[in-house]
Amino acid sequence: MMNYRTPFSLAGKYALITGGTGGLGSAIAKAFLQNGAAVAVCGGHPEKAVELEKLAKSLNRPFLALACNITEPQKVSDMLNAIADSFGTLDILVNSAGINRLIHAEDYDDETFSQVMDLNLNGLHTVTREVGKRFLIPKGYGRILNLSSVKSLIGTTENYIAYCASKGAVNMYTKQLACEWGKYHITCNAIAPTFVRTPINSFQLDDPVFYQKLTDRIPLGRIGKEEDIASAALYLCSDAAGFVSGQILCVDGGLTAMQ
Repeated sequence: MMNYRTPFSLAGKYALITGGTGGLGSAIAKAFLQNGAAVAVCGGHPEKAVELEKLAKSLNRPFLALACNITEPQKVSDMLNAIADSFGTLDILVNSAGINRLIHAEDYDDETFSQVMDLNLNGLHTVTREVGKRFLIPKGYGRILNLSSVKSLIGTTENYIAYCASKGAVNMYTKQLACEWGKYHITCNAIAPTFVRTPINSFQLDDPVFYQKLTDRIPLGRIGKEEDIASAALYLCSDAAGFVSGQILCVDGGLTAMQ
Protein backbone atom coordinates (compact mmCIF):
# COMPACT_ATOMS: atom_id res chain seq x y z
CA MET A 1 0.00 0.00 0.00
CA MET A 2 1.28 3.47 -0.93
CA ASN A 3 2.34 5.62 1.98
CA TYR A 4 0.79 8.90 0.87
CA ARG A 5 2.83 10.83 3.40
CA THR A 6 6.07 10.10 1.55
CA PRO A 7 5.26 9.32 -2.11
CA PHE A 8 7.94 11.72 -3.34
CA SER A 9 10.74 10.39 -1.15
CA LEU A 10 13.89 9.27 -2.96
CA ALA A 11 15.42 7.76 0.17
CA GLY A 12 17.73 4.90 -0.72
CA LYS A 13 17.85 5.82 -4.42
CA TYR A 14 20.96 6.60 -6.43
CA ALA A 15 20.72 9.17 -9.21
CA LEU A 16 22.92 10.40 -12.04
CA ILE A 17 22.19 13.84 -13.51
CA THR A 18 24.04 14.80 -16.68
CA GLY A 19 24.56 18.53 -16.98
CA GLY A 20 24.04 18.57 -13.24
CA THR A 21 26.80 21.04 -12.43
CA GLY A 22 24.73 24.05 -13.47
CA GLY A 23 21.38 25.34 -14.72
CA LEU A 24 18.34 23.13 -14.38
CA GLY A 25 20.41 20.02 -13.68
CA SER A 26 21.82 21.60 -10.55
CA ALA A 27 18.34 22.54 -9.32
CA ILE A 28 17.16 18.97 -9.86
CA ALA A 29 20.21 17.65 -8.01
CA LYS A 30 19.37 19.90 -5.06
CA ALA A 31 15.78 18.62 -4.96
CA PHE A 32 16.93 15.02 -5.10
CA LEU A 33 19.46 15.50 -2.30
CA GLN A 34 16.86 17.20 -0.12
CA ASN A 35 14.49 14.27 -0.68
CA GLY A 36 16.90 11.51 0.30
CA ALA A 37 18.79 10.48 -2.85
CA ALA A 38 22.48 9.94 -3.31
CA VAL A 39 23.44 12.01 -6.34
CA ALA A 40 26.16 12.01 -8.98
CA VAL A 41 26.37 14.95 -11.36
CA CYS A 42 28.52 15.25 -14.45
CA GLY A 43 29.50 18.06 -16.74
CA GLY A 44 32.38 19.87 -18.30
CA HIS A 45 33.17 21.77 -15.11
CA PRO A 46 32.62 19.60 -12.00
CA GLU A 47 34.22 22.30 -9.86
CA LYS A 48 30.99 24.27 -10.29
CA ALA A 49 29.23 21.73 -8.07
CA VAL A 50 30.77 23.08 -4.87
CA GLU A 51 27.44 24.28 -3.47
CA LEU A 52 25.82 20.93 -4.18
CA GLU A 53 28.69 19.20 -2.45
CA LYS A 54 28.20 21.41 0.61
CA LEU A 55 24.49 20.60 0.64
CA ALA A 56 25.17 16.87 0.34
CA LYS A 57 27.60 16.99 3.27
CA SER A 58 25.11 18.90 5.41
CA LEU A 59 22.49 16.23 4.68
CA ASN A 60 24.95 13.32 5.00
CA ARG A 61 24.16 12.21 1.43
CA PRO A 62 26.66 10.44 -0.86
CA PHE A 63 27.62 12.80 -3.68
CA LEU A 64 29.89 12.77 -6.72
CA ALA A 65 30.81 15.51 -9.18
CA LEU A 66 32.46 14.08 -12.27
CA ALA A 67 33.90 15.49 -15.48
CA CYS A 68 32.45 13.80 -18.54
CA ASN A 69 31.91 14.60 -22.21
CA ILE A 70 28.87 12.44 -22.88
CA THR A 71 29.50 12.50 -26.63
CA GLU A 72 32.54 10.27 -26.05
CA PRO A 73 31.54 6.66 -25.21
CA GLN A 74 34.82 5.91 -23.42
CA LYS A 75 34.35 8.95 -21.18
CA VAL A 76 30.84 7.74 -20.36
CA SER A 77 32.20 4.28 -19.51
CA ASP A 78 34.85 5.80 -17.24
CA MET A 79 32.21 7.90 -15.49
CA LEU A 80 29.98 4.89 -14.86
CA ASN A 81 32.95 2.93 -13.53
CA ALA A 82 33.55 5.70 -10.98
CA ILE A 83 29.87 5.68 -10.01
CA ALA A 84 29.88 1.88 -9.65
CA ASP A 85 32.96 2.06 -7.43
CA SER A 86 31.37 4.71 -5.18
CA PHE A 87 27.61 4.00 -5.26
CA GLY A 88 27.49 0.43 -6.49
CA THR A 89 24.34 1.06 -8.52
CA LEU A 90 21.98 3.60 -10.08
CA ASP A 91 18.20 3.85 -9.94
CA ILE A 92 17.55 7.18 -11.65
CA LEU A 93 18.98 8.89 -14.72
CA VAL A 94 18.22 12.52 -15.55
CA ASN A 95 19.47 13.63 -18.95
CA SER A 96 19.82 17.37 -18.46
CA ALA A 97 22.93 18.14 -20.53
CA GLY A 98 22.23 20.26 -23.57
CA ILE A 99 23.40 23.16 -25.73
CA ASN A 100 21.95 25.67 -28.17
CA ARG A 101 23.42 27.88 -30.87
CA LEU A 102 21.32 30.78 -32.18
CA ILE A 103 21.96 30.84 -35.92
CA HIS A 104 19.60 31.56 -38.82
CA ALA A 105 18.56 28.32 -40.54
CA GLU A 106 20.02 29.45 -43.88
CA ASP A 107 23.37 30.13 -42.19
CA TYR A 108 23.50 27.09 -39.91
CA ASP A 109 26.70 25.25 -40.82
CA ASP A 110 26.92 21.47 -40.73
CA GLU A 111 29.54 21.34 -38.00
CA THR A 112 27.55 23.45 -35.54
CA PHE A 113 24.31 21.62 -36.34
CA SER A 114 26.07 18.32 -35.65
CA GLN A 115 27.47 19.62 -32.35
CA VAL A 116 23.99 20.47 -31.08
CA MET A 117 22.51 17.16 -32.21
CA ASP A 118 25.49 15.20 -30.89
CA LEU A 119 25.12 16.46 -27.33
CA ASN A 120 21.36 16.89 -27.12
CA LEU A 121 20.45 13.55 -28.73
CA ASN A 122 23.40 11.25 -29.41
CA GLY A 123 25.06 11.86 -26.04
CA LEU A 124 21.72 11.37 -24.30
CA HIS A 125 21.38 8.00 -26.01
CA THR A 126 24.92 6.91 -25.15
CA VAL A 127 24.42 7.59 -21.44
CA THR A 128 20.92 6.10 -21.38
CA ARG A 129 21.98 2.93 -23.18
CA GLU A 130 24.94 2.32 -20.88
CA VAL A 131 23.09 3.14 -17.66
CA GLY A 132 20.27 0.88 -18.76
CA LYS A 133 22.46 -2.08 -19.67
CA ARG A 134 24.72 -1.77 -16.65
CA PHE A 135 22.33 -0.84 -13.85
CA LEU A 136 18.61 -0.53 -14.58
CA ILE A 137 17.79 -3.53 -16.77
CA PRO A 138 19.62 -6.07 -14.55
CA LYS A 139 17.75 -4.88 -11.44
CA GLY A 140 14.38 -4.59 -13.21
CA TYR A 141 13.76 -1.04 -12.02
CA GLY A 142 14.52 2.48 -13.12
CA ARG A 143 13.42 6.04 -13.66
CA ILE A 144 14.68 7.92 -16.72
CA LEU A 145 13.89 11.59 -17.20
CA ASN A 146 14.88 13.62 -20.25
CA LEU A 147 14.96 17.42 -20.38
CA SER A 148 13.11 18.52 -23.49
CA SER A 149 11.59 21.93 -24.25
CA VAL A 150 8.34 23.52 -25.39
CA LYS A 151 10.37 24.25 -28.53
CA SER A 152 10.02 20.56 -29.30
CA LEU A 153 6.31 21.20 -29.80
CA ILE A 154 5.94 24.74 -31.15
CA GLY A 155 8.01 26.81 -33.54
CA THR A 156 9.65 30.16 -32.92
CA THR A 157 11.17 32.97 -34.97
CA GLU A 158 14.25 33.07 -32.72
CA ASN A 159 16.65 30.88 -34.78
CA TYR A 160 16.41 27.56 -32.93
CA ILE A 161 16.51 25.17 -35.89
CA ALA A 162 19.00 22.63 -34.47
CA TYR A 163 17.75 22.94 -30.89
CA CYS A 164 14.11 22.42 -31.90
CA ALA A 165 15.03 19.44 -34.07
CA SER A 166 17.06 17.85 -31.28
CA LYS A 167 14.35 18.30 -28.65
CA GLY A 168 11.65 17.00 -30.99
CA ALA A 169 13.79 13.90 -31.41
CA VAL A 170 14.20 13.64 -27.61
CA ASN A 171 10.40 13.52 -27.27
CA MET A 172 10.07 10.58 -29.64
CA TYR A 173 13.11 8.90 -28.08
CA THR A 174 11.35 9.19 -24.71
CA LYS A 175 8.16 7.58 -25.98
CA GLN A 176 9.94 4.75 -27.78
CA LEU A 177 12.22 3.92 -24.86
CA ALA A 178 9.19 3.81 -22.55
CA CYS A 179 7.71 1.19 -24.88
CA GLU A 180 10.88 -0.88 -25.21
CA TRP A 181 11.99 -0.83 -21.57
CA GLY A 182 8.60 -0.99 -19.88
CA LYS A 183 9.06 -4.77 -19.66
CA TYR A 184 11.98 -4.09 -17.31
CA HIS A 185 9.79 -1.89 -15.06
CA ILE A 186 11.70 1.19 -16.20
CA THR A 187 9.75 4.39 -16.80
CA CYS A 188 10.91 7.05 -19.23
CA ASN A 189 9.42 10.54 -19.33
CA ALA A 190 10.42 14.06 -20.36
CA ILE A 191 9.87 17.56 -19.06
CA ALA A 192 9.30 20.31 -21.63
CA PRO A 193 9.84 23.66 -19.91
CA THR A 194 9.34 27.12 -21.28
CA PHE A 195 12.05 29.70 -20.54
CA VAL A 196 13.74 29.37 -17.16
CA ARG A 197 16.62 31.73 -16.43
CA THR A 198 19.88 29.83 -16.83
CA PRO A 199 23.35 30.80 -18.12
CA ILE A 200 22.37 29.55 -21.59
CA ASN A 201 19.55 32.10 -22.04
CA SER A 202 20.08 34.94 -19.57
CA PHE A 203 21.20 37.31 -22.33
CA GLN A 204 17.78 36.93 -23.98
CA LEU A 205 15.79 37.34 -20.78
CA ASP A 206 17.72 40.49 -19.91
CA ASP A 207 16.19 42.12 -23.01
CA PRO A 208 12.99 43.80 -21.68
CA VAL A 209 11.27 43.69 -25.08
CA PHE A 210 11.99 39.97 -25.49
CA TYR A 211 10.92 39.28 -21.90
CA GLN A 212 7.61 41.12 -22.28
CA LYS A 213 6.78 39.39 -25.57
CA LEU A 214 7.49 36.06 -23.89
CA THR A 215 5.45 36.57 -20.74
CA ASP A 216 2.54 37.99 -22.78
CA ARG A 217 2.21 34.49 -24.28
CA ILE A 218 2.19 32.69 -20.91
CA PRO A 219 -1.18 32.62 -19.13
CA LEU A 220 0.44 32.64 -15.70
CA GLY A 221 2.32 35.79 -16.69
CA ARG A 222 5.86 34.77 -15.76
CA ILE A 223 8.73 32.62 -16.94
CA GLY A 224 9.56 29.37 -15.19
CA LYS A 225 11.57 29.06 -12.02
CA GLU A 226 14.17 26.42 -11.31
CA GLU A 227 11.97 25.00 -8.55
CA ASP A 228 9.12 24.51 -11.04
CA ILE A 229 11.29 22.16 -13.05
CA ALA A 230 12.92 20.48 -10.05
CA SER A 231 9.52 19.73 -8.50
CA ALA A 232 8.28 18.12 -11.71
CA ALA A 233 11.47 16.07 -11.92
CA LEU A 234 11.06 14.93 -8.33
CA TYR A 235 7.54 13.71 -9.10
CA LEU A 236 8.45 11.84 -12.29
CA CYS A 237 11.42 10.11 -10.65
CA SER A 238 9.54 9.09 -7.49
CA ASP A 239 7.23 6.20 -6.69
CA ALA A 240 4.32 8.63 -7.03
CA ALA A 241 4.80 8.40 -10.82
CA GLY A 242 5.28 4.65 -10.97
CA PHE A 243 2.51 4.26 -13.58
CA VAL A 244 3.52 7.29 -15.66
CA SER A 245 5.70 6.53 -18.67
CA GLY A 246 6.23 7.82 -22.18
CA GLN A 247 4.88 11.25 -21.28
CA ILE A 248 6.09 14.73 -22.19
CA LEU A 249 5.13 17.02 -19.31
CA CYS A 250 4.96 20.68 -20.33
CA VAL A 251 6.00 22.86 -17.40
CA ASP A 252 5.20 26.09 -19.17
CA GLY A 253 2.63 28.19 -17.29
CA GLY A 254 0.04 27.33 -19.93
CA LEU A 255 2.12 28.50 -22.92
CA THR A 256 1.39 25.52 -25.15
CA ALA A 257 -2.31 25.67 -24.24
CA MET A 258 -2.39 29.10 -25.90
CA GLN A 259 -1.11 27.84 -29.25
